[in-house]
Amino acid sequence: MIGLIIGALGLMLLGYGVFVEPHLMQVRHIKIAEQQKLTIAHFTDTHFTWHTSARRFKKFAEDIAKRQPDMIIFSGDLFDKVTWARHKNWENLLTMLSALTAPLGKFAVLGNHDFDEEKSSLFVEELLTKAGFIVLKNESIVREVDQKKIAIAGVDDWREGQPDFQLTPLDADFSILALHEPDTVLEMQTVEQFDLILSGHSHGGQIRLGNWRLRNKGSSSADSGLYPLNARTKLYVNCGIGLTFLPIRFGVKPEIVYYEL
Repeated sequence: MIGLIIGALGLMLLGYGVFVEPHLMQVRHIKIAEQQKLTIAHFTDTHFTWHTSARRFKKFAEDIAKRQPDMIIFSGDLFDKVTWARHKNWENLLTMLSALTAPLGKFAVLGNHDFDEEKSSLFVEELLTKAGFIVLKNESIVREVDQKKIAIAGVDDWREGQPDFQLTPLDADFSILALHEPDTVLEMQTVEQFDLILSGHSHGGQIRLGNWRLRNKGSSSADSGLYPLNARTKLYVNCGIGLTFLPIRFGVKPEIVYYEL
């Protein structure tokens, strides 16, 4: 009898991890500063694949549209496997991504899953660009609002790309660095020049039981939430939306984050 109960509970938890939690949406609001009076929407790690269709992004897109952020940042891993994705029709996804609007722009960086076997990210870059995103690869640009300048920089993927660890922000009142793997900051030589660093990759562990979680290369130093790196710089690790390796999320709801600057 005890064995049957334990088995039933195990099946219930498995069912929750496969059919319930991956379809939820956690909305987080993080106050970083108050001087800019801006809101940035940040989503990451959608990992669209056979078990995660573009429809799953619909509620996130609707939430962004409702909140009307000043800037939108995507920090990589659009698809789980580029080789699979390039043979599918992504018009619905392109329509949703294109409909996202923000007066200061939409920006993206590449993740390790945005590259194919030949280490090309062209397919993902072209789709994001067509949807109106500026893909930042080791570059920094400036946007200005109410006579205040916001620098947004993006570094190429730490695992599959060619990241510039000496990338610096352009002169601005507030500077943001977007990257994919949190561990990139361990090699960045200019961390102290940024106010806010946004990352993803870890999925928060994707399966998390208390202090135990799944681990992946690139998120050993930080896996979810806000981390002060020095007196000036804060790092946020977004738990992402999609799934990889296993079609399960447990203890780590898909999230979208809004930063108040």
